[in-house]
This record gives sequence, structure tokens and C-alpha cells, in this order.
Amino acid sequence: MADLTTDLSITPEVRQTPSGARLHIFKNSIQPVVRVEFVFKAGKWYQPKAGVASLTAKMLKEGTRYHNAKEIADAVDFYGASLDVAHGYDRSTVTLYCLAKFLPSLLPLAFEIIQQPSFPEEEFSLLKQRVIQTLAVDKQKNSYLATEAYTSALYGQDHPYASYISEEDIIATEIKDLKDFHHQSYIFHDAEIFITGDINESQIEVISKAVKDHTPSAIVQPQISTLAPKTGLLKSSTANDMQASLRIGKPILKSSHPEYPALYLLNHVLGGYFGSRLMKNIREDKGYTYGIYSSISHKEHGSLFSIGTDIKGDKINETLEEVSKELTTLKEEPVSAEELATTKKHLAGKFLSDHATLFDKMDKYKSNVIMGLDKDFYTQLLVKIQSLSEIDLLEVANKYFNEDSLLKVVAGGVHK
Repeated sequence: MADLTTDLSITPEVRQTPSGARLHIFKNSIQPVVRVEFVFKAGKWYQPKAGVASLTAKMLKEGTRYHNAKEIADAVDFYGASLDVAHGYDRSTVTLYCLAKFLPSLLPLAFEIIQQPSFPEEEFSLLKQRVIQTLAVDKQKNSYLATEAYTSALYGQDHPYASYISEEDIIATEIKDLKDFHHQSYIFHDAEIFITGDINESQIEVISKAVKDHTPSAIVQPQISTLAPKTGLLKSSTANDMQASLRIGKPILKSSHPEYPALYLLNHVLGGYFGSRLMKNIREDKGYTYGIYSSISHKEHGSLFSIGTDIKGDKINETLEEVSKELTTLKEEPVSAEELATTKKHLAGKFLSDHATLFDKMDKYKSNVIMGLDKDFYTQLLVKIQSLSEIDLLEVANKYFNEDSLLKVVAGGVHK
């Protein structure tokens, strides 16, 4: 079994800047590379209307006050670096990854796309066309439609955690919406900046000064209305009846909850890895699908337990029945000592693999910071998991896996 005494956590130095931003610095010179991540409260949660957060993030590299999109791309390529902008449900992140010796040359460009994007009209028009085309293709896919219906039923169609967006939403978004959102959200007032790798004090000082020079302003807190999540079965027909996509689940407890370790382990038994019960039953035994999973996903304002799979279009009822059987079994029969030991061993290996590199460890640390968890959360989670018994899992299964509390969504296939 993997070494359960291994400390998975790291302890970066945290420095508070005058602007309010925090620098999380973990120096390591084993390899001459460095990664700098600027994390802003600029995700879907903070957008004033649909599509604004994602379009703003995509436009940051399309031109600045001093460089157009091609010049930005060419500069990054010249140094063999990467400069990416990723948007999420809660936060958006600008990431610079490069050889340490090139950091002084590339940092100004990173700050430029953060602080001085130009939002060129022509590039924005082309971007909207691409997004609309991609959306049209996605809405022909049962998997996309299932997730859209599933998240909309759980949160409400207009909720930032719902996957729904329409072509009309994209068309209605204007340059002014993006500029206003950028001015409001891409600020260092309460940004988190994660610096990992081979970096010296003079370079850290450059970052600290650049952060300090940006004028702080207050983040506008959104008014989010949350509906009671729907339960029961929702079916929809699509043009593709050869395949059906299933989504089953419910809002679930946060990772800080005392019962989370037991729920995490129970989920792994159910559908968290290739040797799980759902995979053995529905894939290997029944042959209804190439893959089925269960997962627990976390966002800053809520967590979700989900089962997902794409199956043969004429096996909807049979698959739903088998999923129900597996959930019932977990509530009625204790997990065997052998299966419990195997699952714990797999999780121990997974935890070590997930923390294999310096950047992996910083990713986990970053997640803990954003979610408000202790820096050694994963170390403690693994320790707690190893102490759980069959009875602990039985209790959690009966508390959280009641069928009446689950939403089941089916998109496509043949409805009998």
C-alpha cells in the first residue's frame, strides 16, 4: 500500500500586498521553470448576464493597448512559454509558465493582458461567431443536452452553476459588457497569486510592485437566487435515439463537512474508479456502456454528487434499474472487508499520484485556499479515509443515497 504517512501538503510563503492581493510563493530550483497564476473573482458567479465571464476571459489575449493577438502569441512562442486564460464557475485564472530566465521578459506581457486588454471589435465579432458555431454543434450532442438539463433542473436555468446558455445570449453580449466586467472583476484588490518554482526575490518584487500599482476597486457581489432542486425522472427526446445520456444526482455536503471522508470513500466504491461497482455491473457485466462514473464536484457555493454515462439508446430503463440496485445495495449491505481494503489502497495511490509534482501540490494547495480549507486538507482526508469502517459507509449511504432525493435526467435514446 502507498505510504500513508506521506505529507501531501506544501507550505508556501504567503505575503500580503498593499492592494489586498496575496502572494503564495513556493520556491524550488530543482528545475529552471516557474509558473505564476493570477486568480480573480471573475467566474460565472460574478457575471451580470449570461456569457460575459467566458467571453471576457477569451478576449484578454485578443489584443491589448500595445499588442495585437498575433504579436502576443508570437512573443509567447518565441520564449517557448505558455500564457493562458481559463474561466470557471467561480474564478478566472491567467497563467504564465516559462523558463525562469525568461520570466522578466514575459511578466510585463502577462500584466498587460490583465490590465490593458483592448477588446478589439473585429476579434470580438469573430469570437462570437466561433462560440455560436461551437454551441450549435454541442446542442446536437446528447451528453451536452443531458448536462444542460441536469444542472438547470438542480439550480435553475439562469443560475451561474447551470450549464445553459443560448445563441441569443451570445448575440446580445456587447463589448461594453466585457469592458465593464473586466474593470469590475480583473482587479488585484482580493486576487490570489500563486508563484511556483525557480524564482528569486527581485522577480517577486517586480510582481508585488505591479500588483500594488493597480487601482483597487470593490467587487460587486451578485444577487443569486437558488431554486429548490428538482427530483424524480426527466426525459427528453433528441435526434439521436441510438444513444442516451444519463445524469443522476443531487446537491451534496461540502468537503469541509465531518461526514465528507465517508461519502468520498463511498463514492469511490460506487463509481469513482475503473474497478467500481457501477463499472463492473453496467459496463463489464451488462455491456450497456463503455464507461460510467460517479463523482463529487465542488464549487465555492455548493457541491454536487453525480452519476453520468452514455449508454445504448434502448437500455435506458435497464440502466436506471441497475443504478438503483447498486444504490440500494450500498444502503442494505455492508461493503466487504476485501472491497473496502482494495478501494482504500486505490485511493491512497491516487492521492500520491495527484501530488506527484511540485505543480500538482500547488494545484491542490490553490484549491484549498479558494475553497477555504486547511492547507493539509488532503493529508488529513487520506488519514480519515483509512480509519473508516464498513458501518461508517453504511450509515452515510442511508443518509445521502435515498432515491427520493435524486434527480434523474435522460437525453436521447428510445423512450419506452
